[in-house]
Amino acid sequence: MSKHAGIVRFTYNWGLATWSNLDQDGLKPNKYLLKKFFNNHVKPEFTWIKEAGICQKITQYAFDNLDSFTIDAGGKPIPVGGTSIKLPTIGWVKT
Repeated sequence: MSKHAGIVRFTYNWGLATWSNLDQDGLKPNKYLLKKFFNNHVKPEFTWIKEAGICQKITQYAFDNLDSFTIDAGGKPIPVGGTSIKLPTIGWVKT
């Protein structure tokens, strides 16, 4: 179980960093683009992700969670201020 958690955490953090970099460059990332790049380029470099006994769907779940966190119900990124975040029904909340 700890290996699964480590792979999910690695995948989520990689996706979040890549998403942020692409967004800052003015590109529009999505989970399908990140999944495709991850499976074709990143995953072969890290053989420990493809160990026997590890469920391969966990990387997909990490990208699904990343997409659901960074996109609100309207399909727009969740606005983040310096010390606060805007939640869809609540409004601005200090972090």
